[in-house]
Amino acid sequence: MPEGPEVRKHAIALAAILEKQKLLEVRSRMKDAKAWLLENPDELVGRRVLRVHAHGKHLLVRLEGDYFFHSHLMMWGRWQIFDSSPEESDRRERARLTTKNGCAILFSAPIFQIGQGDPYALIENLSTLGPDILPYKGKFDFQEFLRRLHLPENRARAIGAALLDQQICAGIGNYLRAEILFLCRIDPYKQVIELTEKELKCLCRTIPAQAKFAFETGGTTTLSDRERMENDAGLLYKGGGLWSAKHYVFRRTNLPCVVCGDKVRQLRQVTRIIQGEESEEEKTRILYFCPTCQNVKQEPKPRARKIAALKIQQEAQIEEELSS
Repeated sequence: MPEGPEVRKHAIALAAILEKQKLLEVRSRMKDAKAWLLENPDELVGRRVLRVHAHGKHLLVRLEGDYFFHSHLMMWGRWQIFDSSPEESDRRERARLTTKNGCAILFSAPIFQIGQGDPYALIENLSTLGPDILPYKGKFDFQEFLRRLHLPENRARAIGAALLDQQICAGIGNYLRAEILFLCRIDPYKQVIELTEKELKCLCRTIPAQAKFAFETGGTTTLSDRERMENDAGLLYKGGGLWSAKHYVFRRTNLPCVVCGDKVRQLRQVTRIIQGEESEEEKTRILYFCPTCQNVKQEPKPRARKIAALKIQQEAQIEEELSS
């Protein structure tokens, strides 16, 4: 899923062709947006785009007349820029915005909305967003982050789950939360109320720093260690997968930790619980961590232990055959 740094790049790309320009074409295949355009066929074409900006994982386009577009890329969505509006339509296309400077097409995203008024008042997910990890002006609002983090309903939550809550801070997804917690040496399963002052200060410092670094480097989070990782075959997946040097722990399962040498692990963590009328549903995400550096005491599930034991046994057999 694109996270704050990636969505900001999409916003910048859209701004380059949309801002201060009049819309020549607006299309959408999304049910509600398509219906809006059919009901208001002449309302948007010719209006000037005032601003394109991101807030966490959300992207907003503001128009003259107090109109707006809102999109969320979710897991697979992306905005792509073309020099002009393509004649052929791709089945993955969800929306199209065209000016004299180019054409922006939204692919594969499940959310594209058109509205008039204040989107933060009209769209619930926007009105509850926490401080942006990549603020346009000023510094990351760590005081508001800490206030939201320590609300009564969050105190007993695992910090690994809390960081994914966009109401606490906006823009952190799976790769950033894994990397932030690793750099702060925090157990992802530790409850918010158990975090020390030192750990909280580290989060306030590392969240905006990692977001900025990932934005500037195309999603890389390994700071000054990437070159060392790329030149050490023992720290990479076989076949020279340099992508496995892009992060410290994210998607580096069973590779050595670059700090202590222990194997990076993965487990599923419950991030939120959805209450139904008769039951509740647990939503989980894969969590990556170094058990030693982060002092993680969670045990792998029985199946994971069985697979790990079998792998160790196979490696021992191979080693024995080679030495005989």
